[in-house]
Amino acid sequence: MGRNPFDILKFRSHVLITFLLSYSLVVTLYVILGYFQLLPWPLEDRLWQPVNSMLIFGIMCATLVVTGKQAGLSLPRLFGKAPRFPWGYGLLLITSMFIFSLSSSLIIFYGISLFAPGFVEERLSESLLNVETSVPQLYRYLMLFVAIIFAPIAEEFIFRGVLLQRWAVRWNLSVGILLSSVLFGILHLNNPLGLTMFGVIMALLYIRTRSLWVPILAHAFNNIVSVTPELLSSTPETFDLGEFQSSWWIALIGLCVAAPTLSHFIYTTWPKKEAPPPYLRN
Repeated sequence: MGRNPFDILKFRSHVLITFLLSYSLVVTLYVILGYFQLLPWPLEDRLWQPVNSMLIFGIMCATLVVTGKQAGLSLPRLFGKAPRFPWGYGLLLITSMFIFSLSSSLIIFYGISLFAPGFVEERLSESLLNVETSVPQLYRYLMLFVAIIFAPIAEEFIFRGVLLQRWAVRWNLSVGILLSSVLFGILHLNNPLGLTMFGVIMALLYIRTRSLWVPILAHAFNNIVSVTPELLSSTPETFDLGEFQSSWWIALIGLCVAAPTLSHFIYTTWPKKEAPPPYLRN
């Protein structure tokens, strides 16, 4: 079987340090380009948002691939073979996950709106694709690329491919699922509860199928569903705080609709304490 690379790849010395170095490198690059007046648009332009994501997480993934290979990591073994999974059930699962994520976000924002209505109105009025920027069309293309292709691959590689398995080796698979999912949720401040649950489902999909391509495709599908309303809308929707507060109960219905499928999947897929991570099973 050979050595286990996740005995060597560690969160603090590899993942966290890699993130900090990637971030520092990007900031240094901006400072140098700004000094020589080579920046293509002002730093406060929203167009930097997708560029930053690709640069920081791209450097991070590339570095983890290199350090992983030095530790004996096999990418084909990490990603697994072509998955065999009932995609009808998978569609139901991801749809339920999307409903749960949206509903939990609305309930959290409803609670916040009772004492900070301005904050909620500002956050829920934000648009992902239709923002004021110097090159609107380029921004839209970059954001769509990040949301549908780049983020699913990069985030699943880091959180499920590396962190889940590192913490599974350090403690056990259940701890790996929970820690990687909670961290995933914390880093998505717009919806920590929904994205923590999303992380759990993605981890269990990987464990069940032993193919990282399954959560990558599920992640991409989820993001496609998320951006579709904006793609189909010709004009930005206006946010009405009063209407939002009076219809919060719809989110409770959403949770009730999503709960049976998600609960069944978690119950039937949750691994035993001594179960090995997917990498060691491939």
